[in-house]
Amino acid sequence: MNMHQRPGHELHGHERQQRLEVLLHELRTSLTTIRGWAELPLQGLSDDPELMVRALRRIQDEADHMHQAVQQVFPRADASWVRPLETEPVDLRDVADEAVADLGLLDPERPIARENSGRATVVADNRMLRHAVRNLLDNALRHTPAGSPVTVAVRGSVAVTAGGAGDGTGGVAQRVELSVSDRGPGMGPQDIARLTSPYDEDGRIEPGGGIGLTIVRRVVERHGGEVRVSSAPGRGTTVTVAFPTVSVSSGN
Repeated sequence: MNMHQRPGHELHGHERQQRLEVLLHELRTSLTTIRGWAELPLQGLSDDPELMVRALRRIQDEADHMHQAVQQVFPRADASWVRPLETEPVDLRDVADEAVADLGLLDPERPIARENSGRATVVADNRMLRHAVRNLLDNALRHTPAGSPVTVAVRGSVAVTAGGAGDGTGGVAQRVELSVSDRGPGMGPQDIARLTSPYDEDGRIEPGGGIGLTIVRRVVERHGGEVRVSSAPGRGTTVTVAFPTVSVSSGN
């Protein structure tokens, strides 16, 4: 057993592969964002101090995320694979705007529409949530033709039935939703299953699996939310993440 691992926390081959695949995906996403913002001065936009400050902040945020991602895959003896949530009030509209700005910089020819409806504040881990939404948009761009439009919609105060249906104990809970819709080729049920769970029965990565959406699902579920995928061949795809509007306890 590796002396840097605690008893019961040995990494098996499949788990090690999964961690490395997730790490490589996250590093690629962050490096792409850093390169996009770092190229602004080369595009003659360095005379805008406000834009330059924004670019430096985004570069710093992505560098911090890369550092945390590496630490999670190669933890110290006293660290765990899944870090505790650092929660605070987060407006999903701001998160969506930031993700759209990132991808608009990287793919300026791509039409990306924004829609808002109602208050959209949740108690969440801001950094984790931002990268989940960024992965959602990145996934839409990767699986649709160049120039195909994408819509990012945020809806607040969505009422859903909360458990206990039919036994008198159910109620109505308020949710906040963010959806990313594209007009790509769409998917059948088998493709949806592979996109949301890219590992096969033996824990290996399947070709064409959706690492990005798997990361999204893990983040959303840690916040007590859920991910829904709606798609059909020839009709495009919509991925919706829904969060409760109540606080969640750190690490649960």
